[in-house]
Amino acid sequence: MKITVIHPDLKQSQIRLSERKTTKVTTLFKHLPLGATIKGLGKKVDVGKDCLLHEIFNHDDVIEAVYTPKRARVRRLSRRVNESPDPCMITLDTTDQRAEMPCGHSITPQALFDYCWHELEKGSSKITCPYVSESKGDRCEYRWRSDVIILYASMNTTEKMVFRKRLDINRIQQQELESSNVLPDDVIISYLHNSPKLPHRRNAPMRRACPKCWSIIEHVSGCLTMTCKYPSCNFKFCFKCLGDYYSDEYNHKTCLAAPLQFSDTNLKSCPIR
Repeated sequence: MKITVIHPDLKQSQIRLSERKTTKVTTLFKHLPLGATIKGLGKKVDVGKDCLLHEIFNHDDVIEAVYTPKRARVRRLSRRVNESPDPCMITLDTTDQRAEMPCGHSITPQALFDYCWHELEKGSSKITCPYVSESKGDRCEYRWRSDVIILYASMNTTEKMVFRKRLDINRIQQQELESSNVLPDDVIISYLHNSPKLPHRRNAPMRRACPKCWSIIEHVSGCLTMTCKYPSCNFKFCFKCLGDYYSDEYNHKTCLAAPLQFSDTNLKSCPIR
């Protein structure tokens, strides 16, 4: 038996239940939030009497569930974030807290979170400011660092982990797509996939392909800041996370090991919601 449920937020879900005549209506309510009631059938459902499902519902019935949905988590700005008096650049909201991004433009934590996840779903490996000036139509396109986004969007531990992982996957996919100097043949893939691990660096392989030219590089000793020696490349990157952002304050202890290059797992999505 298939029953379609319309929820308070107008979303629909389909529930499939056994058509056996011993199936009780309480089985249906196990799929709904605690305290939910049903209306819209012109019938009164008395759960307390454990009536049978087939006595009340038919196949393909559409019912309306009534309950109070859980409120979405309100994202609050950290004290370390400067609050902006300007309207949110995306929603134009002036009531919720707005963060002043490093480029100077204003956005609410929720709008920032939604925008960044939308960009990740498109396959973006770099999150840039979407602000467009009203006068000239100029785009800001300032690149926001991942640690800034995590702080300003008030991400929890799970969101932070999934965000970084999806960003790493997108970056590797884009790097593989833009590869020009070295082709990812079976020999190179085998060489990378059979790489030993770096000592004292969890999940980080000892062999990597340069994110720009795909030359194979093996870490022997020293720090994890690597400069590719391939002629005309000289790309500087972090050997652990494969990120091209580097500064004197960069801390290899806090960055996450990027996923294995040319791996099938890089094609799988990592939903936050």
